[in-house]
Amino acid sequence: MAQIFLLGGNDLEMIEIKHLLEQSGKCFYDRELTWGAKLSDYKDIFNDTDTFIAIELQEDITPPKNYKTIDHHGKFSQRESSLQQLAKILGLDLNRWQQLVAANDAHYISGLKQLCATPEEIEKIRKADRIAHGVTLEDEAAAKQSLQTLNGQNIIYSHTSHFSTISDRVYNEFTHYVIYNDEKIVFYGYEIKKVIEFLHRNKIDDSNYYFGGGDYGFLGIIEGTLSGKEIQKLIKEFKDMQKQKEIISYHTFMLPFTFKGAFQKKENWIYKPYAVENHETYNEYLYFYKHVQEALFNKKGEGDSFSDYYEYKIQEGIYVIDCKKGKYTLEIDGISLRTFQTDVAILTFNLINKEYGNPQDILAINDYGRRIYPPFLNLEKGLQGTKEVLLANALTLQLQGEDPIEENFCRFEEVKDHDAEDLLPSFIKILIKKNFSEQKIKPIIDDRMFLLSQYHNDDIVNKLKVFDEDKNEYAYAKSDFWYEYLFVDGNGKTCQSRHMCQKLITESSYDRWIESGTLFGISRYSFVSLTGKEFGNNILLGHTRTIYFQMFTLLLAYRASIIKFSDEIQNTTDNKNRDLSQSTRKLYKKYLNYLNKLYFKELTAQDQGIELYNQAMQIMEISKYMHDLDNEMNELHTFVEMIEEKETTKTMNKLTELGTIFLPGTFIAGMLGMNVLPAGISGWLWSGVTFLGIFYVTKKITQRYNINLKTFFTSPKKEHHE
Repeated sequence: MAQIFLLGGNDLEMIEIKHLLEQSGKCFYDRELTWGAKLSDYKDIFNDTDTFIAIELQEDITPPKNYKTIDHHGKFSQRESSLQQLAKILGLDLNRWQQLVAANDAHYISGLKQLCATPEEIEKIRKADRIAHGVTLEDEAAAKQSLQTLNGQNIIYSHTSHFSTISDRVYNEFTHYVIYNDEKIVFYGYEIKKVIEFLHRNKIDDSNYYFGGGDYGFLGIIEGTLSGKEIQKLIKEFKDMQKQKEIISYHTFMLPFTFKGAFQKKENWIYKPYAVENHETYNEYLYFYKHVQEALFNKKGEGDSFSDYYEYKIQEGIYVIDCKKGKYTLEIDGISLRTFQTDVAILTFNLINKEYGNPQDILAINDYGRRIYPPFLNLEKGLQGTKEVLLANALTLQLQGEDPIEENFCRFEEVKDHDAEDLLPSFIKILIKKNFSEQKIKPIIDDRMFLLSQYHNDDIVNKLKVFDEDKNEYAYAKSDFWYEYLFVDGNGKTCQSRHMCQKLITESSYDRWIESGTLFGISRYSFVSLTGKEFGNNILLGHTRTIYFQMFTLLLAYRASIIKFSDEIQNTTDNKNRDLSQSTRKLYKKYLNYLNKLYFKELTAQDQGIELYNQAMQIMEISKYMHDLDNEMNELHTFVEMIEEKETTKTMNKLTELGTIFLPGTFIAGMLGMNVLPAGISGWLWSGVTFLGIFYVTKKITQRYNINLKTFFTSPKKEHHE
């Protein structure tokens, strides 16, 4: 019984599949079919003896008796690429080119980026793929013509039937887009599930479309299914559906960092003094105590307040998270920077999600979107293995009127030391690095930005607020989703103990409003909320963007400042070329200024604010860190006092020894008097006696104490440092 392989539609992957089969000496049939190839194209060779392995063939007839299939489209979209599946069957390892071909076919350009493909490699693979599909120079010219009247729109009419010529050109401009002509439509980058729901509402059944590339890959309506008029109608309805979208979730990524030197406002950064612009800002201001207002709201003007607030001037922009879970495009609601007199600052990205409603999408956005550098490199696969677990393939910041800035983390592939500035992703470096005079910028926590997230989902919150009378607990206490959302676990729970999970959830949840359908959670690196759509959009979102944002800005400033002060204490004691007393006085003055103007035991008179703030202080262990910092400051003060006391004692000892040197002459003069002998003789005699006395005593002292006369009068400070 022989194995016979049957090849499907011709493309770049199928060419490499053919090479593998030839290399292995396997029997195969290749009838040079096109996209949409069917099993029936090989029905004339079927028998009941041999095993037939179909590669990307649609089963339009009953398969033969001994039959297997290799595919990664449609219902097989969660499988590896066909090339990878075949390589495993043949027991072969793919070379670099074949790996790129497989990644391209399975996940398009996103898959290539996951393998850290260079721009040259991407261009080479895509060009080879277009040629394999029969793209001509005329098709390339028609694609350019199709894009001439684009004007920023992501729904594109194509003048060529080869849509890849357009898709390759707009991939980096749009994260999701539609390409169509009078015969077919293809949706790129949208959630496949949502597109299928849209098609079903328009009476288009499963047999009339195909899809692949994962949950956010591509979906195409088979050519000839719809007339040109029906396609135009479908496009119009899709546009209308896009316009009507509400905010599904809101995501704020906050990066606390330390800096040296002064902030120099350049380019698009605008100083933002406090002003009552609407009800939100009015409510935000009055929510806090007066002394807190002075710390947060720039009341004294730029440079005179304890903190200064800046906003980046943009009209619109997108933050793109390209990861193994999909490609997510979030609208930028604002980029801000707050600097503090403790030489710490917080850079913030406020992002809106109107596209992705699935709970797993929210988890992926939060987890992958906040990581700014790889926390580790996989021991076997290196950076690729890290990306498979928890790191995005790429993060891209695209602002209107500016070139997109992408960070694909590929520079970490070579294992080497990275200083603090090297850890910053490229889009953050470009935003802030040249605004600090000494350009010494250091992320203060770890590889993750702090997260504020608000998710609107009535179904989930209604399930989580169910109360079990017998166990006296709400359902959220045992919810895997709530745990993953609260602790930002995008790849499943990192805690595998049910008891521990429930304990952590209970300690970290704030459920004052759970019966009304709103639940809050706080961890060391997140503040999250889950609520219904109406309340979330109309009420809670305003609080998240203002009051809660300001509250956690202060908490992050505390944490960053504490770490900064601890570093400065260590630097002060380690630096031997510095005046220790003077440096300590400056540091202590700065610390007292921080305690008086920024560190608050209470922010507001509102009960909910008091409770949230106290819970956050406890969970983030701010009080503990402050206690430790106080101890460090006291120990430094005690150390400096001890050094100063020791130096004073040394000085007094030297003065005492110096007095001892002149004691013999004084003693003799006191005993005999200065007028016993004639004036000339007595003066000569007493001078000689005094000199001999000084010489004798000095010799004894230097011998006893091993004193070098050349350094005898060295200053106490220098003697201490030596």
